[in-house]
Amino acid sequence: MILAHKLPLKFLLRSARRDMFFVTIFTIIALIAHYFVEFPSIPIAISALLGTAISLILSFRLAQSYDRWWEARTIWGAVVNDSRSLVLQLLNYSKSSDRSKVETMAKRHIVWVDAVALMLRERPLENMGKQYISDEEYQTYKQAFHAPLLITQEQIASLNALDLNSYEKMQIDSTFVRLVSSMGQAERIKNTVFPSEYQRYLHLSIYLFLGFISISLANLGHHWEIVLLMLIAAPFFLLEKAAEHLQDPFENRPTDVPISAISRNIEINILTLLQEKEIPNPLEPEDYYID
Repeated sequence: MILAHKLPLKFLLRSARRDMFFVTIFTIIALIAHYFVEFPSIPIAISALLGTAISLILSFRLAQSYDRWWEARTIWGAVVNDSRSLVLQLLNYSKSSDRSKVETMAKRHIVWVDAVALMLRERPLENMGKQYISDEEYQTYKQAFHAPLLITQEQIASLNALDLNSYEKMQIDSTFVRLVSSMGQAERIKNTVFPSEYQRYLHLSIYLFLGFISISLANLGHHWEIVLLMLIAAPFFLLEKAAEHLQDPFENRPTDVPISAISRNIEINILTLLQEKEIPNPLEPEDYYID
């Protein structure tokens, strides 16, 4: 997640460098074409109208992408709340004789959170809280097709072994249901591809607009035309790239929802409730973003 201070220039340049390169080539070709082809005179008002229409479409595209990003962040906010609720329920409902089983379940939940985060980012499950479970369990989850689902199944089996009444089990079970539901919602965002035609047509429309504006500015000096086209094109492509990044919030980018930091905070919360002595520190930001 991008933090609330100045972005480095290299991040902005890296975001739109490919499109700006093509704009440069496009501008040079347009300037050369003016020597050989007599283009019709296009009033600047027509180009401005087209630019306004594209701006409205681009703002709508940004809003849709941000909605996906915010939904992902809301889902992980629910995971934080339900993780705290789960451990509090286990600690307060269980008998003292079940303390070791409860601690095992609580620490296994840390592994579940890590496994969900790694699965969404398509990272290997090498570091999913290995220190909190046995080597046998770790190898089983590591080799599973869907490790979080298998961990949930083990959690339900452990819940049934606790000395709880039917009401207490029902309350804890409903927390597990919400956690699985949140996982499914995050998977839906991860696996639902944003319509590529929408993005492609918008991209082509920006180039069409640049073509119109290059004809409208043909009377200017060639050097000024190149500078103006670059300045006009940059905001369009930067905003388009921002929308592209926001639409996929689990892709190992600086713009992602910070699920690694959220997972670490859940780990800290659970270990605090268990009154453990060794508690890790929160993740530190990496330059201008937090993972």
